[in-house]
Amino acid sequence: MDFSVQNLAELGKVACHRAYHGEDLTDLLLPPPRLREVLLVAVELGTRPVTLDEGFALVVANWHASGDFSRQTQDRLGEIVAHAVARARHLGVTHFDATFDEQVCAKFIRSPVSSTLKTPSASTMHLRRSALRACFHTLRRMDHFSGDPTLDIVLPPRSQLAARMATDDEMVLLRMNAVASRESRQPMTLVLAEAMATSSECPRVRIEDLDDLENPTAVALPGGKGVRPRTNPLTPWGIRMTRAWVKARLDAGAAPSAPLVYFGDKPEGASPQVSVCRALDSIFRRAGLGKERDLKPRSIGFWAGRQAFEAATEYRLEAAANAMGIKSLDKAARRIDHSWESL
Repeated sequence: MDFSVQNLAELGKVACHRAYHGEDLTDLLLPPPRLREVLLVAVELGTRPVTLDEGFALVVANWHASGDFSRQTQDRLGEIVAHAVARARHLGVTHFDATFDEQVCAKFIRSPVSSTLKTPSASTMHLRRSALRACFHTLRRMDHFSGDPTLDIVLPPRSQLAARMATDDEMVLLRMNAVASRESRQPMTLVLAEAMATSSECPRVRIEDLDDLENPTAVALPGGKGVRPRTNPLTPWGIRMTRAWVKARLDAGAAPSAPLVYFGDKPEGASPQVSVCRALDSIFRRAGLGKERDLKPRSIGFWAGRQAFEAATEYRLEAAANAMGIKSLDKAARRIDHSWESL
């Protein structure tokens, strides 16, 4: 199919309808050269406001192409954005422009759950807001939207914990907002946090602690107070970030024994740890998550512990505890929001 601006809206209409009903979009977007052509059309559109259907097609195509998060998460966020588009259209919005404002977003985020007509839970509202933020971020990156009308929408916390596990949708936002500049170490700091490195371990991880400097897939973590040394896998997103970062560091003359993300002389102590926390805090703020009182830098490691738990075929809680470097199964269960009753 010879793709053009004219048939982008038609593809978006079909994709939005299918996503709204929870159907898979893979066959619409992935067969070559469809995905590439969809993204090339974004350039043809220039800076004019895109229609809701055009914007939806560009967003889901970009998500499929980026590989920043799992297909399951892409489908889930796509379904939510499709519902948001339907709600916006009902309110008279036709384009991704200034009319898709805070009021429209708030009405969707707080709209009743259709199956029960009940007020949505805090988790549902947070998930809806995250999906909209991911959508707006993607369109901004392609110069088809400005600002973020969800930034001033305050929601109740997802939990009453001092620090809870980050959710999949929040991890999407953190990855999207990790890259502040090409030289920034913040993406690599997030990579280590996803590998369950603590804030005190991150500055002490060396380039040579990676299993392969050209094609890294895992990193050896040094351990510390209350945390055992261990080797953890990198996420697929982390592998891509690490490969580019290490090449740039080595090309610039860094020795393999140099710290991976810390540029100071002494990676031990409180100051390097504070530096790591500040880097992660910056990502949280750009992602619009800086005001979530129960979301902390260590929430990323809790999320990763849950991934280790889900990936294990046996002794799942032990696998999560080992990956996090802790001995207590009770502590591991609390961090990954696991109930012993579900064993």
